[in-house]
Amino acid sequence: MLHLFVDMLERVGFLIALAFVFSRSRWMRSYMSYQGEQAHQWRFIVFFSLYAILGTYSGVTVTPYSYQPAPWIGEVSPTAAIANSRSIGVVIAGLLGGVKSGLIVGVIAGLHRYSLGGFVAVACMLAPVAQGIMAGLCRNAVKRRFRNAASAKPAFAVGLIAEAVQMGLILLLAKPWNEALGLVSLIGIPQVVANGIGVSLFFIVYHTMESEEDRIGTEHARKALHIADLTMPLWRLDFDRAVREVARTLHEETKAVGAYFYKNDMVWAKAGRKTPYWVDLPMEMQNKKLIGRFRLFYERKQEDSPSRRRMLITLARLISQQYAFVEAERQGQLLTDAEIRSLQAQMNPHFLFNVLNTVKSFIRTKPEEARQLITHLSKFLRKNMNGSSKTLVSVRDELELVTSYLSLTKARLGDQLEFVTDIDEAALDCRIPPFTIQPLVENAIVHGLQNIGRPGIIRLDVKREADGGQYRARITVEDNGTGMCLGVAEVADEHAGVALRNIVQRLSYHYGTEKPLQIDSTPGKGTKVSFWVR
Repeated sequence: MLHLFVDMLERVGFLIALAFVFSRSRWMRSYMSYQGEQAHQWRFIVFFSLYAILGTYSGVTVTPYSYQPAPWIGEVSPTAAIANSRSIGVVIAGLLGGVKSGLIVGVIAGLHRYSLGGFVAVACMLAPVAQGIMAGLCRNAVKRRFRNAASAKPAFAVGLIAEAVQMGLILLLAKPWNEALGLVSLIGIPQVVANGIGVSLFFIVYHTMESEEDRIGTEHARKALHIADLTMPLWRLDFDRAVREVARTLHEETKAVGAYFYKNDMVWAKAGRKTPYWVDLPMEMQNKKLIGRFRLFYERKQEDSPSRRRMLITLARLISQQYAFVEAERQGQLLTDAEIRSLQAQMNPHFLFNVLNTVKSFIRTKPEEARQLITHLSKFLRKNMNGSSKTLVSVRDELELVTSYLSLTKARLGDQLEFVTDIDEAALDCRIPPFTIQPLVENAIVHGLQNIGRPGIIRLDVKREADGGQYRARITVEDNGTGMCLGVAEVADEHAGVALRNIVQRLSYHYGTEKPLQIDSTPGKGTKVSFWVR
């Protein structure tokens, strides 16, 4: 009996090692955590059915009074039986997958055992079915303790009871009864204890593996937070410099041989060197818009363990959230700057004096127009105050602000200013940052039409056009003023100054374009500024 027990433990050890290897797969691990998906249930059932069949084949041939170790069992004589570890696969299937999985695996394992023959074939066919159902019913008891080493105790108890059920069925159904009694006396204790140990060992080994991975995962989380702590202040730099510094930090802290930043499939920053093995850390905004990705290069292919995968996902999210937070803060400051400049324009003494003087002169000669100017001034001030509290407004609202501003300005300039519009109604509901069109119109009047010696014309076009397979609104502000001969970057500085750079930054933030403003200018003929919005 002792020798049989030792042989059984050897086979149990082989089966547990095999189960441990397969438990590294994602779908198997999901069942180990009692979260198995229905889509993968067939894999689970096939694996443990084969596992139970292997437990039968790797068993020991016995007669009621002796046993003979063999490397593989092909068939069983009418007077023999098998001391085996089949119940380990059936019981584990029930404990992890529930009654349905335990029943199916038990039926398959039982039919296979019946096909091998022997005087206990019927009892050994029915035993796995009962074991699978019983293990499924005990599933919740083990599940509650799964993350604790104590899960081995109920698992051991279920394994013992499952084997005891099989011994009872052999005594009840096998004929002749005296031979069944002799068989149970020989294999009962070794098989019951060995298979009970096998079931509990499976949970102990997996718990040990989970504890080690938790430790590694904790270390990975600490590393990710440390890197995030180092990179947070870097995002307050200019974007190009920020990604260079973040790439350098990732290169130093992640043990990667290289860290590159890609945007639009182009390298923007790099530290170290490239290799054939890499992982990507995508940077996304809250609307899932991809900004770019940091690519970490390694000397060899990295292990795709769950804890490491979680660490990389967490690190990518932290970097994305850092950038989004700093960029939102920067956008808030830009909006505040735009609001301040707008209020300064409202309270500009020359602007107000000119408007009030115009109203004063119209009160006697053109009272109706004076009332309209007061209305436009009221709308202009109200729109400015309302827009300062929003990050996006409709094109319709922005055009109302522009109309009020131009009405006030044209009343003063008279025939020296002409305003022409071509508005597509379908584009009026598109969203744009506030104080976007009005500063462009103001710049065109102040910088473009000043001292040109002829009537100035401001043309505003809002068109819904196809661009890259999408319909977007194209907004164009054009004047017939002095024009410029400078490059685009210099034009932005000279023609619009701080206000224009503010518009460029806010449009880039909301629409993700590098150069949102297209500026075309010809000396002596005028300037045209246009941009796309959605």
